[in-house]
Amino acid sequence: MSMNAVNSGPAEPENKRALVAGGGGPPYDNDMDHRLIVLETRFDTILPTLATKADLAELRLDFERMFFNLQAKLTDEMNKLRIDVHNGLMNMTKWCVAIAITVILGVAGQSIYLSKQISDLAARLPPPGTPAAAAPHRPSAAQLASASPPQAGAITAPR
Repeated sequence: MSMNAVNSGPAEPENKRALVAGGGGPPYDNDMDHRLIVLETRFDTILPTLATKADLAELRLDFERMFFNLQAKLTDEMNKLRIDVHNGLMNMTKWCVAIAITVILGVAGQSIYLSKQISDLAARLPPPGTPAAAAPHRPSAAQLASASPPQAGAITAPR
């Protein structure tokens, strides 16, 4: 079947030179008449399917409704996303503050411990200006190296 809306039947006899009755005008053309019938049929079948101004206005209203509904949904989703991001940031801030406080307390505790150790060490040192002979005896590295290791279960005195 061809693209034409009118079936293309058997070829018409060629009568191109036949004149229309009573005419002194141009000769009658059967091919042109057939072509016009095909075009008119096409237009008659196509024209009712084309959109009118009312159809386009209704379509525009439908699109506007869809757009506003979509915009409202997007606004709701963006608000939810803002809340989620805010909650996440606050949670992360709490953790960072907790870690910072832990580090500060750790450093403060270590400094208290070290200051106590230093004050204990300073208390064991002889006062300044005392002769070296009065200083407590400490074994040399060679004496410590030559000493036998402590036996299992033996209790050693602190140095």
